[in-house]
Amino acid sequence: MDTTVYASRTAVKKRTRTSSKAVHKINKLTIVKWIVAVALIVGFTVLTEVVAKPDIFMFFALGAGLIILFHKGFSIKKYGRNFISGWQFWVWTVVSVALLIGADQLKKYMLWTMFVGQNSGIIQIWQKENYIGVVFYAITMIIILPLAENLFICKGLLSGKNKIALFVLAIAGLFVRGLFYAHGFYGILSYAVVAIPIVLVYLKTKNMYITLTAQIIVSAYLFIPDIAYDVARLMLR
Repeated sequence: MDTTVYASRTAVKKRTRTSSKAVHKINKLTIVKWIVAVALIVGFTVLTEVVAKPDIFMFFALGAGLIILFHKGFSIKKYGRNFISGWQFWVWTVVSVALLIGADQLKKYMLWTMFVGQNSGIIQIWQKENYIGVVFYAITMIIILPLAENLFICKGLLSGKNKIALFVLAIAGLFVRGLFYAHGFYGILSYAVVAIPIVLVYLKTKNMYITLTAQIIVSAYLFIPDIAYDVARLMLR
């Protein structure tokens, strides 16, 4: 006995129309998301160039905006599962930490030796000397910006499968990341170098949580001494 259920032509047409509308809607939302992302980065770049003393709240706004736009690429549950997933996650995290620290040292060498005397255009962050400013600085530099950068680069630019497109977008992502911290060519290039390990490790593992964890660890290593100094200075007033 034939138990196959046959759909009518009308039903098939309706189903096709519905799926086409859904795809069209998704494409529209994706386009709008990228337009807003580009506008956010351009606005940040212009604002930090025009304003005499850019403060940490501008960086916080940039990071928070990118996180909101690409939030679907991040899951707290998946992040937690990665922590207990086994040795591979932690081995790759350690490798990423080592590569990021090496890239940061290369950045310093480029700025202080190779490009010495050149206008790097690094954005100088100004912050009010109070506890709120210190807390915002810590949250922004150690958590918000690493998460925003990983979502934008890994889950945004590197989400496709075409190898040529991935290569082009990876290079673009490095220089866009440089714009988060500098305006001059030498500064942008130096900060772009720091993001190379993020791109390479993500393309190898396809796991953003590895690069995110490594970047948070390295950011904590780089910024906590300055944060501790600021807190101690405020307490001694």
